[in-house]
Amino acid sequence: MFPVAWTVLYTGMGYASYLVWNELGGCSSKAIVPMGLYGAQLALNWAWPPFFFGARNLRMALIDILCLDALAIGTVCSWYRIHRPAALLLLPYLGWLAMATCLTIRIWKDNPEQKPGKSE
Repeated sequence: MFPVAWTVLYTGMGYASYLVWNELGGCSSKAIVPMGLYGAQLALNWAWPPFFFGARNLRMALIDILCLDALAIGTVCSWYRIHRPAALLLLPYLGWLAMATCLTIRIWKDNPEQKPGKSE
């Protein structure tokens, strides 16, 4: 299910980013903030799995996804003023992030970190 969901989400995100980029005339000074927000949230999106699955650093994964949420919301708000359909194409992604954030919080709460040198 995850590969199908991410394929649909990334297709919508990619098309939406093209719509905004095209509306702003490509690489122009007007595109710096809206496309910068998009790029920053993509970087945090790609950073989450290595924190969560690779390093098993739940605290960093939680910080990452909370920052990601803020940037994704900022992207939608920024894009809404430029190209409303593009912003609306990101709504399924925001829903997915909300679910992933809730799961990350729950897993983080259910797995308290051990203090160095202490064992239970």
